[in-house]
Amino acid sequence: MKNLLILFFFVTMSCQTTTNKMIKAPITESNPTAITAGNALSIKEKMIKHFPKEPLYYVYMDHEQCFFEILVNDIPAFRYFQDGGIMSPVLLNNFIAKSGKQKLTYRLYPHNEREQGEGFKELTPYTRFNLTLYSRDNADTLTSFDKQVKVLEHVNPKKEDGKTFIGAGLPYYEYTVEFNANVPYEQSPSLDAAVDLRTMDKEVLEEKAVEAYKYFGKLVGEKNKDQYFSLVFNSDMRQLQSEYYTPEHLKENGKDDLFYFDTPSFKLEPLENYAMKIYGDGKLVCLEHRSTDTRLRGRSSIWGKYNAEEGGVRVRFLRILLYIPKGKDTFEIW
Repeated sequence: MKNLLILFFFVTMSCQTTTNKMIKAPITESNPTAITAGNALSIKEKMIKHFPKEPLYYVYMDHEQCFFEILVNDIPAFRYFQDGGIMSPVLLNNFIAKSGKQKLTYRLYPHNEREQGEGFKELTPYTRFNLTLYSRDNADTLTSFDKQVKVLEHVNPKKEDGKTFIGAGLPYYEYTVEFNANVPYEQSPSLDAAVDLRTMDKEVLEEKAVEAYKYFGKLVGEKNKDQYFSLVFNSDMRQLQSEYYTPEHLKENGKDDLFYFDTPSFKLEPLENYAMKIYGDGKLVCLEHRSTDTRLRGRSSIWGKYNAEEGGVRVRFLRILLYIPKGKDTFEIW
């Protein structure tokens, strides 16, 4: 009887061990080496390549009476839900995976909320959205605007009268233009090797996405720096390489990542009131706020508040896009 009990105990523990081994985190990584908070910066610096020519692609927007979003190759690149205009350019390189044809999409929404005056439920006849795409060499730091090259200029379409915005009266308007980019890098891994998430059951996909977001939020909330830096490493490298970061820029970037762990007052808000969105021509998924509040609209559902040094409460959003590499069954961060 004693031997049977010992055998039963051994079999039970073996089953539990096997079960534990089978449990996978909802987000995994495929880094070239083990990444921690302590070594991430030095590894990034060694991996970033520099080239004789380092083209940067960026757009300027001229807009009136609309909020807007910019997507590059169906990946969210920029959003603007504020009154007033924006003067700064939006850099696109992080969303250009390799040389060749690129898609640039803008989505316009009516000014439903305004700091002054009444909002609009529909896009007005006077809605304006024009954009100009430029390219310049990253090395031209002193004369960048003298040597920039105009790649594309787009004026939003008008009705037959030549004055009225073509989308007047609509609650939403979308337009896509294409351009050719020539970059010296090729991002890896590629979304070409990712699962098309549109083929999955929508409820199952959302359950997996929610689980992944909760897992990632928990890592940040529990100040697990090593796991955080490991999971975001490939995503960081994509941006750092495409924007040709220098060691000086890398150090500033590293300080920003540490904010979530070195700011005692930073606390995450509950994951709620979210909508699942699919981007990247079906290869990327994320959770965004459903709220129509312009401060939250379209923002990541992982966010938190902190006490600013200059006084008052501020917020930060941690946007992650998830994909599943072919041959795997867990998400990675894009």
